[in-house]
This record gives sequence, C-alpha cells and structure tokens, in this order.
Amino acid sequence: MLRSDREQIAKRIVQHYRTVAKKKKNITVNHFLAENIPRQTIYRIIWKYDTYGTIGDKPRSGHPRKTSTGQRTRLKRLVNHKTGISLRRIAQKFNVHRRTIQHELIDTGIHYREKKCAPRYTEKQIEEVPARARRLYRTLLNNDFELIMGDEKYFALTNGSVSTNRGFYRSDSSTTPSDVKFKRTQKYPAKVLVWIAISEKAIIISKKVLFWPDLASSHYTASVTDFFEEKNINLVPKEKNPQNCPQARPIETIWQILEEKVYGDGWEAKTIDQLKQRIQQQLKRIDMKSVQAIFSSIRKQLRKIADKGPFAVR
Repeated sequence: MLRSDREQIAKRIVQHYRTVAKKKKNITVNHFLAENIPRQTIYRIIWKYDTYGTIGDKPRSGHPRKTSTGQRTRLKRLVNHKTGISLRRIAQKFNVHRRTIQHELIDTGIHYREKKCAPRYTEKQIEEVPARARRLYRTLLNNDFELIMGDEKYFALTNGSVSTNRGFYRSDSSTTPSDVKFKRTQKYPAKVLVWIAISEKAIIISKKVLFWPDLASSHYTASVTDFFEEKNINLVPKEKNPQNCPQARPIETIWQILEEKVYGDGWEAKTIDQLKQRIQQQLKRIDMKSVQAIFSSIRKQLRKIADKGPFAVR
C-alpha cells in the first residue's frame, strides 16, 4: 500500500471517530472492520490521534543534516560532470568534514568514476570514424562473412602493469623482500612480438571470410593485398576501416586476458624462450566461448560508433 493511501485511510478513520462515533472506539472499529482494515491498525490510528492530536509523523530524533538544501544544490553544481575536484577543498568551503561531502554526493546520486583510456583523435578522425564504422557495419550486415581479426603485441619478460602485480600486501615494509616491494624497470627490455588472428566463430568454418586488421601501413602493402586476393580472402578496405578505434576491436580485450594469464601471480620469465613457451601455453587456456561472446557485440559497437561517434563505446 502506498503512503498516500495509508494517510487517506487514517484521515477517514479519525474523521469517523470524531464526527460519527463521537469518540466511541468500538463504533469506529466495527465500521472499518467491514472494509477489511485490520483491527490493530484502526486502534493504532485512534490511539495516535488521542495521544498526539494528529495522525501525521512527528519529527524524528537523530543526527541533523549539516548542509541545507541550497548547499546541496550548490554542491551538485560544483562537482557534477567535473574533473580536478578535491573533496578536501570543497569540505573547507562548506565548513564540514570531507566524509560529510562524500555522503551528500552519494545521497544526490553522484558517484566518483575513474577516467577511461581513450585514443587522442584529430578533428578529421572524429569526422571520419563514424562514416567508416557505418560502412564496415553495412558490409558485415549485408554479407554472410565470417569475421577474422588480427593484431600484434609485444610481451616483455615481466609486466608490473597487470592488475594482480601492481601492489603487494605487507605487515612490515622493512621485512618485505625487494623483489616484491619494487617494480624493476629496464630502458630496453627484452621482448617478443606476438601476432594472433582470431575468428568470431573460434574456428574458421566458412569459405567466405573477412579479415579486419588495424590500419598499420604494412597491412595494406601491395604484397599483402596480392596475397589476400590470391587466397580469396576479403580484406577490410582502408576507407571502411575506422582509424584509431581500438574500442571497436574486441581483440584488444583478448590481449588483456592473455596478459593476465601470462603474468598472473607475479610470474616472470628468465629467458625469451621461457616467455614464448608460457604465451603458447596460456593461449590454449583462453576460453573460446568467452571469445565468441566478446566478438558477438562487434556489429552493435560499430553501430553505436556510427550513430554517436567514437566516444560512445568504452
């Protein structure tokens, strides 16, 4: 039952109790029992009226709010959709504690979010990316292609940027081993270049395939395009390939998954051969059903970029 309905019933009961029953409880109770209103509810409403002279809610005890409605409106205007915000400095402006500002923001539906990485686009690219995305979307929509995506990435002997390797737990820093405490860097680390090609169906089962590389110039040289033509493999033309648009290419997510598997639990390679063996092992452990699920959204992502621009998809 809605609050407004409860208030309406309470008003009717009190009005009957005062004007009709002349404050005889049994008359009012019997009258509203016929409407299937619980006896206890009727008595409670009458008791509240007799005790407090009202049926409305009395002011409740508790810690009063430290900010007024006007201050909360100003706070929302100061921080909503803004960056470079310091809650400590804002708290000083309002003469309250920083946690008070945090609670007020949560109450108004404003939450902190970390910025997401995105490519830096030129004005020309911002204009061209949606058009290219639309062309590629129509190609995939109007033809029964099996999409294959290729990409390359360097893997070093160690990787401290993987989420599980960014920090460590300790009770006493002085007793923490140095190889755990410090992230060691090298100016020119040894690394290996890994190239993979993945089908949206996990295994190539169609004779009609469309290969979607990134826009590296090496992918569109005469020798490469001649090879694809000789093998009867369709290549996404340059004019249909959205430039600088990794958010439309789920293979970037595959790289993240592979990195987590290769470098998880603080694993480090001693040699390049050991690193190669580890990469090959972890590639086989990637769940192909997850890959297919990631690829299933490609057309939807391209449509979003075509309609709303490259920042519509993150």
